[in-house]
Amino acid sequence: MSDVDDSVRAATRAVAETMLPELPAIGRETAEAVSGAMPELAQPQVVNMVLTASHANSAAVLDALLRSVRLDEMAPSPEVILATRGLVRANISQTSLVRGYQVGTAHWCDRWSRTVELNCADPALALRVARHGTAFLLAWLQVITERLVGEFRDEAEQVMREGSMARLAEVRRVLTDDDIDVVAMSQRLGYDLRGHHVAVVLHRTGEAETAMEATSRTLAGALTSSWPLVVQAEADTVWCWIPTRADCALPPPGASMSGGQGRPGKGLDGFRQSHRQAREALRIALLREPPTDHVLHFDDIELVALCSGDQEAYRTFVDTELGALAADDPHTQRLRTTLQAFYEANSNFRATAARLGLHHNTIRYRLDQAAELLGRPTTERRLQLELALHLHASPQNLARNQGHGPSRAGPGDR
Repeated sequence: MSDVDDSVRAATRAVAETMLPELPAIGRETAEAVSGAMPELAQPQVVNMVLTASHANSAAVLDALLRSVRLDEMAPSPEVILATRGLVRANISQTSLVRGYQVGTAHWCDRWSRTVELNCADPALALRVARHGTAFLLAWLQVITERLVGEFRDEAEQVMREGSMARLAEVRRVLTDDDIDVVAMSQRLGYDLRGHHVAVVLHRTGEAETAMEATSRTLAGALTSSWPLVVQAEADTVWCWIPTRADCALPPPGASMSGGQGRPGKGLDGFRQSHRQAREALRIALLREPPTDHVLHFDDIELVALCSGDQEAYRTFVDTELGALAADDPHTQRLRTTLQAFYEANSNFRATAARLGLHHNTIRYRLDQAAELLGRPTTERRLQLELALHLHASPQNLARNQGHGPSRAGPGDR
């Protein structure tokens, strides 16, 4: 208010002084104007919050007009902040909050203009004082709503976190507690635990701020139009159950994100089993270097999952069985591919050649080279050798990319 001349400042102070005795009524009338214009703010659980904020804001505005307080020195009072946060928990929208302040400020502007008209004898001065007060009120409206929108969003995020934590606790009970009322729990979760389920677990592997819950719902949409159950298990991990019996592969979840998909299941047991499978598939996906950026299906990694619980034993087995045939160069990779195809073709040279598009003599030559690297015939310890080839290839030589030591924990296990 520093750019206002002394006459306007003095007249403003005089008008504000005449309003002091009426302050309780002004606060009440402002609240009534807001509640009357906006039914959502007239609800019993909300009306007292509106009244509290109206009284506090009216007192702050009148004090600023009395003492020529600058806008940058004004801040929402604790009562106003508390009322704003209460509106969030009463399910009042941010739009309604801002609209309520606009209605209240309009009421104040009208009240100010009428009071100026009654108390300023000089018409020219009255006009300037009315304009000055109105300009101040509109500027105050912008400042106060900007600050309160920040408080509103902070509280909304807190409410969301609390709701997510409560929902996660319920889901953890479903996964671990045998003594639950399936019907009642289904109602609380908004998801039928008695139906069919395909579980998916997603994990963010990079620093990109990806909307993981939204991504989960997008993936679910590839299988069904029904609404999935999605919970945030950790900051970078989401659990999802899709209400379907479809066993189709899911599309990639996007950059910097890996996923695991379980088999379809039914009822409470299927809900749990599909989730365990999805977590195992994700665990294998994260063993890759870099982690895979698509959703691995449990069917594709079941054998690897069974054999990779103890990484040290996993690595030792693969290295012992393959020896020099475990090398990463392209030539040795071709030998492994040929030997694996040979086993899958029931050790038939011509069938293997047809499958790989090669001459059968090339197959014989490659198998001889593989045996030389192994240091034994390819028919010796065939079961162990075939398993080692499969583990080495699925996925991308896990045994060599994963660190030492046993580990079965995955994202969201804690």
